[in-house]
Amino acid sequence: MICLPRWVGTVTGPVLAGAMEQALRTALCRLAEGQCGLFSAAQAAHLGVSRAQLTRAACQGHLRRSRMGVYAFNGRPAHRCEPPVAAALAAGPHAVVSHTGAAVLHRLSGTTTAASVPELTVPHPHNPKLAGVVVHRGAPLPAEDVAVKYGVLVTSPSRTLLDLAGRYKADVLERLLDEGLIERRWSVAGLQRGLERTAPNARGRSTMEDLLALRAERPAADSILEARAFEALRPLAPFKTHFVTGVGRNVYVLDMAWPDRRVAAEIVGRTHRVASRSAFDRERRKLNELAAAGWRVAHLTSVMSGAEMVATVRRLL
Repeated sequence: MICLPRWVGTVTGPVLAGAMEQALRTALCRLAEGQCGLFSAAQAAHLGVSRAQLTRAACQGHLRRSRMGVYAFNGRPAHRCEPPVAAALAAGPHAVVSHTGAAVLHRLSGTTTAASVPELTVPHPHNPKLAGVVVHRGAPLPAEDVAVKYGVLVTSPSRTLLDLAGRYKADVLERLLDEGLIERRWSVAGLQRGLERTAPNARGRSTMEDLLALRAERPAADSILEARAFEALRPLAPFKTHFVTGVGRNVYVLDMAWPDRRVAAEIVGRTHRVASRSAFDRERRKLNELAAAGWRVAHLTSVMSGAEMVATVRRLL
């Protein structure tokens, strides 16, 4: 909860006395709370606070100017997303935080506020001039590619990835793509539809098309290690993923299975090693019951190469 300083009741004069003053305090508080502690002069004007009053409050130390026409309350640390949000507020309601700015707001892997210059996408004929901000101009973005975050418009996670595809090396782009698929930030089909809404000559488009084509043929994975195992074991296809089998009164899910051979492969990651005692016991019981039912289980770990994973499972097959 943001506590407003006393200037709110003093600089606006007698018009905001009594109940009106309290209403203004509440309105400004709610406005700033949803915008990383920021508000624009235009927004304040709708509440009856003039630019002159804001300037006076800033000179008196009650406000901090984030950028021209955008203010933050003094006495609280700057939010990590302040640069892109402040840029959007300064540019006006038509601006959409995009590219590196959107990556920061969505916390995409590998993005930092310190290394990212705020970027905005605005439709023609708007052309805001903002210091230290990269502005992209073009046709209005489709509604499917725009979301609202921290009170400003921002490109969706999938559109952000597509916009940045040409700036990453292929291996980095592949990692970001897989991480987002596992975290359910986007889907292969959704990204493919998004590509159709981007320019045919967009940077990185062909690389993204190739990566998506490969993943359209793969089963969905629950972790990076599982995705690597699925890819490594393709020479041993066909196999079932997340195969459900009943053993006695219990039902178990196997990461990968060759049911006709009664062979399975289970991913063993760090989470298994540090699991609680009860989780460990359940895992041991599962393996014992599967063995009693005739299943042979290969254990795949993060330190194993793809060739080692294949060799381990092939021995059981």
